[in-house]
Amino acid sequence: MTYTPLFGLNISDTTLEKASASIIAEAKQSIRRKIFFINAHCVNVAAVQANYLQVLQNDQATLYADGSGMNLAAKLAGTPFQDNVNGTDLFPIICRDAERNQVKLALLGARPGVAQLCAENMKSKFPHLDIVWTHDGYFNAAQEESIIKSINDSGAKILFVAMGVPNQEIWIERHADQLQTSVLIGVGALFDFYSGTMPRAPRFIRRLGLEWVFRLMMEPKRMFTRYVLGNPIFIARAIGRRLKGKKNLQQKPLIQLVQQPSNKFS
Repeated sequence: MTYTPLFGLNISDTTLEKASASIIAEAKQSIRRKIFFINAHCVNVAAVQANYLQVLQNDQATLYADGSGMNLAAKLAGTPFQDNVNGTDLFPIICRDAERNQVKLALLGARPGVAQLCAENMKSKFPHLDIVWTHDGYFNAAQEESIIKSINDSGAKILFVAMGVPNQEIWIERHADQLQTSVLIGVGALFDFYSGTMPRAPRFIRRLGLEWVFRLMMEPKRMFTRYVLGNPIFIARAIGRRLKGKKNLQQKPLIQLVQQPSNKFS
């Protein structure tokens, strides 16, 4: 596997098809793996939250570049990515390959009913897909033990966790040793898209690398800090690192952006 070092992180340089094949193979062989998607917002959060950065730097974590911002940073570093391996585009490919290989899936997160609706929609596209377990993300610490037991009892080999950055990555890291699922994947708002409760940008907008503009238009108040303030900060980081040739993400922020607690389901 080829890696591209960016912002102190080793990003896997691959394609959507190869990423899915690798995930399915590891699930079938019971190889432990954590899958995280890194976009401009993730880089900004990791720059000021050391615990999140440590999770991303874990040896068991495979990181995929998500979005035009990461591709820009890779180009500035002289190593452009083969593909935009984002979770939303990867999910149906994984579902297709899971159906073919009889790999069981589980979905955890989002608002009540959303994960179940997402599962039903994917099963309508892949009739033999085995999504054996779903649960929303509205639970407290006292319920975690029973939820983890329920996931383990389901026999799922891949668990998708939709709690938003950095909550989902930190949750996965905290409970990885208790979970028997081989592959754990943080997927952000993915369930919302595939349940139909949140529209995704039209394909031509996505091809232009402007999906973030669509999300800003849909949720201007909630996404203002992430995109209107966050994107220029990310670009400044990428250019600054290119000029200085630095490889360490933990540097003094160019702008001290106050990190509000992340929406659990963003």
